[in-house]
Amino acid sequence: MKKILILFTRENWTEIFQISQDLKEMGKEVVLWTVQSGKDGGDQAYPPEVRVISQKDVSKWMGLSSQVIDEFEKLPYETLLDLTTKNDKTLLFLLANNSAEFCIGIREQDFKVYDLIILKEEDANLLETYKQIKFYLNNIR
Repeated sequence: MKKILILFTRENWTEIFQISQDLKEMGKEVVLWTVQSGKDGGDQAYPPEVRVISQKDVSKWMGLSSQVIDEFEKLPYETLLDLTTKNDKTLLFLLANNSAEFCIGIREQDFKVYDLIILKEEDANLLETYKQIKFYLNNIR
């Protein structure tokens, strides 16, 4: 696990930033993708490793532009960490079309997409769930 792609819900940015920093401190390359919500004016400033899919990249049927799909397909990553906490059809499309060697999630999906699921408990925050994932992965090496 050297190159990690994280999909996340933008409302969880504070916790995602901490998770990203922890992974970087462990020598991992991290790329983050999220979707700009319809209510979001785009004022949130993200570091360069965060790709925010804007509303202009998503059709009214939740399809992605060919430019975004092409960009996603060319991403170099071997592990996908899905830390989305809300249903988002755009991020679900990316999840379903990922090319990761190993895929980790925190929520059950209607189809098999994860190699490992550590379910996020309702009262747990993302950092707690991430620590469980990290503990598990450190103990199976």
